[in-house]
Amino acid sequence: MKRILPLLLLFNTACALGEQSEKCVYRVSTDGLRPECPVVITDLPPWAESAVVTGGGHEIPSQLDKALGELVFVAGVPGTQDFEVRYSSEPAGKSYPSRVHAQMWFKNPDKSLQAADTLSSEKDDMYRKLHHHGPAFESELAAYRIYFDKKQTIDTYGKKQQRLELARTMWYPTDEQLEAGYGHDNLRVFGSVGVGALKGWDAEQQRMTHIDRFRRREACILAKGPVRTVVEMRVEGWQYGGREIDMTSRYILYAGHADVRVENRIEGDYADLVFTTGVMKMAENRMIRDEEVTAAFGSDFPENDTLKWEREHVGLAIAVPRQQIVSQIDDKASYLYQLRPDRRGRIDYVFEMAWRKSEWLAGRTVDEILVGLIGSVRKASAPVLVSRIR
Repeated sequence: MKRILPLLLLFNTACALGEQSEKCVYRVSTDGLRPECPVVITDLPPWAESAVVTGGGHEIPSQLDKALGELVFVAGVPGTQDFEVRYSSEPAGKSYPSRVHAQMWFKNPDKSLQAADTLSSEKDDMYRKLHHHGPAFESELAAYRIYFDKKQTIDTYGKKQQRLELARTMWYPTDEQLEAGYGHDNLRVFGSVGVGALKGWDAEQQRMTHIDRFRRREACILAKGPVRTVVEMRVEGWQYGGREIDMTSRYILYAGHADVRVENRIEGDYADLVFTTGVMKMAENRMIRDEEVTAAFGSDFPENDTLKWEREHVGLAIAVPRQQIVSQIDDKASYLYQLRPDRRGRIDYVFEMAWRKSEWLAGRTVDEILVGLIGSVRKASAPVLVSRIR
């Protein structure tokens, strides 16, 4: 025992020395009161495997996306608020209830479904190989899916009640689920931009172009909760504008939000190339637009079966960076902005959807919904400054 005890003490001491922890305080500054404000911290210790965030005397659910090098959380920020973060080299000892969800399903030959976080192809053949045709993601307020095809259009799913639904409905609710108040796909996007898809632009024909010639495409779910989802669509070797470029489109949705932050990164010879995005036109359309924000409200059927489904009334909005706008030329199907990448090759913006049947919009007029959408995407586009103070 005299020999074993020192060895045990030495072993335990080595384990203790291997554990690392650090307490940091961050100051978050915004342009006024921001409820459910997304906060992103990027100066993580390289050894951190977990983190606990506190603010205002209570613990705040957070998400450490180590592969992305980010710690994120949402919290009310009244202009300026300090938050304490305790980093640890040990894995998290608990988990938070998820307020977001993301999914992608590959169809096996026997028609069974296989969950996947990453899928790729060198052909335009993934649309029919995937359940709901691409990755889908949601918060309690809204859901979206991205078509894994040459259009890469974003489609919308409205919520009647504030809850997560896709794990149960898989985008296509049953009649029983519809009767129980579940939401559903609420627009047919057809050949439009949907809401917030980034496409090519044919200046001579004044129309959108699709990603129809490429070397490889990939869809990835990079994060799926509990605080946010991160989904990427990447195309490599896109032959566009007489060049060959790569484009990665990252879609970020936070808990408590219906707005989606889009980060498009263009790589290669993108100088002077012009891209386009916007929102689709709908029947009975009402539209409000200024230099950097467009919001539209209209109606359409969610499916081609117009006997089963009734017309839905939906609002769509987008806020784009003013300094990157080249022109505002619409086509037959969409209200559009033409944009150039910045010096980093980035085109970033925010889009959002609102559905008339959502219970939290009950009693609001069309103008009130449009004004609310405009204010929401503007606020989501405003910077949130995070600085470490100790």
